[in-house]
Amino acid sequence: MDKFDHVFINPKDFDKSLHFYRDVLGWKVVSSWGEKGEERGAVLKSEGGFSVVIAEQHDSQDNAAKGKSEHKPTVHLNTENVDERFKQLSNGGQVVVQPENTHWGTRWFVVKDPDGNLLAFNSPRK
Repeated sequence: MDKFDHVFINPKDFDKSLHFYRDVLGWKVVSSWGEKGEERGAVLKSEGGFSVVIAEQHDSQDNAAKGKSEHKPTVHLNTENVDERFKQLSNGGQVVVQPENTHWGTRWFVVKDPDGNLLAFNSPRK
């Protein structure tokens, strides 16, 4: 049985991505590796347990490079209150869709991280 583990992002700018996920979204860094000038990476988790791994681009001789794709999916995250969560993001993040009711019965908003990856925050419409 398969179950979700994490989303991997190979950012153009590691520091900007780390700032976005840690400081803008408020996710906790649960582990990290590397120093400035080395290959750096971090595992971050949302309060709800969603995980994202960000790692600097590097010339790797292992299979890590084969596990990356230029195709970017939209990651959908459930949140209790879309409007409250949107207010928490007022200190950063490029808004793609303002909070709105959808025709499929939810309320949502969408933001971009520094690399253009889309994150959609959803909650049931009340």
